[in-house]
Amino acid sequence: MNFIKILFVFALCLSVSHWGMAQAGDDRLKEIKEASEKEHEEGWISGGGLGLDLSQLALINPRVGAGQARIGFGALGNLYANYKNDKIAWDNSGSIQLAIQRLGNNEEPFQKNLDLLRLASRVGLIGKNEKLRAALEVQFETSIFKTYSGNLLSGDEEDLLSEFLSPFTLVVSPGVDYVPNDKISVFYSPFALKLIYVANDDIAALNVHGNELDKNSFLQLGSNLKVVYNDKFASDRVSLVSTLELYSNYRNNPQNIDVLWQNDLGVEIFKNLSLNLVTELFYDHDILVQVKDDNGNYSENNLGRRVSFTEALLIKYNFLF
Repeated sequence: MNFIKILFVFALCLSVSHWGMAQAGDDRLKEIKEASEKEHEEGWISGGGLGLDLSQLALINPRVGAGQARIGFGALGNLYANYKNDKIAWDNSGSIQLAIQRLGNNEEPFQKNLDLLRLASRVGLIGKNEKLRAALEVQFETSIFKTYSGNLLSGDEEDLLSEFLSPFTLVVSPGVDYVPNDKISVFYSPFALKLIYVANDDIAALNVHGNELDKNSFLQLGSNLKVVYNDKFASDRVSLVSTLELYSNYRNNPQNIDVLWQNDLGVEIFKNLSLNLVTELFYDHDILVQVKDDNGNYSENNLGRRVSFTEALLIKYNFLF
């Protein structure tokens, strides 16, 4: 027990010093959903979970070069409603991911680190081979709050970078779902439609969200592959969730593969309380990301095609219902 307490204190300190904000990712949502799942035979089943993350650093009369005080909050929620009988499996889910931080004193504005609303629905037809199903998946993604220059939550309208439905992404994927066991899932669609749309004309004119030049939208037809690996070790106290998504647009440079690879390695400290290392690797040839300028700073005015990588070490608590 003393070892566990020491590990908890060490992890908390490491989390605050290493990551000055709260970060919530897709594997975090998958973890909450799986923890809240109930036994499911036939008929409807629903549930959800709420995760809260916090990081904070206070400096009073700091030494020269000590940096700035900072505080970060993260929250995410997941709801699901699934139906199953001997012929159909229909899974529906909705999730919200939010994370903000403030650097400096209380007069400084909050910066947005993460703002994502996702809705998904997948229906599969169960045949004689329960491991292989014909399936149709629909995914919708957008942000909720306005984001201004500097990733701030407030600002002037001419500095607006994104808002609700600007942009949004809609993916419709008919395909095959292969589930050989409870650890691996492979979904493939050879003809997946992907629409990127920016409802606000001024935001669309920025051409930073993947829409075509002088247009509000970008419609793609391509191949979509999603592989999920989920396993537990050390008497279920250590968990690993790895999700890899690959998309190729047949209509425009199919050799440029969109990549989203997420990993979540967790160690349980107490029930519903864990220490997690979360990483995300992202690349989309049509979406520009922030790159460092000559001064070594990131800016929305200095954009390019790069691999985007995120890493976080977190203390996480899940509230399930």
